[in-house]
Amino acid sequence: MLRTATAIFFLFLCQMNYAQFRMNDTLFFLREKSPEYFHQIFVDTNPSSSYFNLVARFEFNEFNQETYQRSLNYLKANRLSLKKQSYADMPMAWTQLQTYKGKLYVNSPADFYFHYKVKMTDSVLMDWGGEGPEAQYIQSFQKLDAFTYVLVLRSESYTKRKLTIRIIDQEKGIAIFRDKRTAAWAKNESIYYYPMVDIRKMRRTPLLVNTCDYQKRPELDFDQVDYRVMFDTFRKQ
Repeated sequence: MLRTATAIFFLFLCQMNYAQFRMNDTLFFLREKSPEYFHQIFVDTNPSSSYFNLVARFEFNEFNQETYQRSLNYLKANRLSLKKQSYADMPMAWTQLQTYKGKLYVNSPADFYFHYKVKMTDSVLMDWGGEGPEAQYIQSFQKLDAFTYVLVLRSESYTKRKLTIRIIDQEKGIAIFRDKRTAAWAKNESIYYYPMVDIRKMRRTPLLVNTCDYQKRPELDFDQVDYRVMFDTFRKQ
């Protein structure tokens, strides 16, 4: 019985490879096979890859429309009347980046629930996450310099929010977002720093794809990076 269990265990290990390796010029970080699913994580070098379209998909389905309308109803109930904005030359749509083994990637996750993206319209900023798009009221917008933009926001989720976008690589459209916000359910302000990329230029950054045929599988353990340092260092240059 013990011998059988040991054999099964090693057979399972043989079907999994978490080490970095190449196959047909494609860089893989994981290939995991079982009778139930085929799970793989790899770097997609094709600029026309359909996975790029997935991370930048902003079309509304019925669920998205309900979520968005609820957020608009909140703004209306609180007399936060939408007004048309002029954003100078600031990019209007962004998707998140992740750092893995020291490199930045556009991330196409196995589970898009936690995938974050942002889109501007002529009157609102839309936060896209697991619950769909939420309209953020734009109290003010300011361009501080050629690389830095500041938005003061309010929404059902955040009673107070100041979003600073600092572009650190204009050619690739990469920015660090500094997000100062007070959640509706919290008393204290929180500050987050995270990397984002301009949708129009995202294909200039490698694409990391986590995909599985039938089952949701775990994400990679991404690098823990203090993006605040990148934000502050660029400012001092």
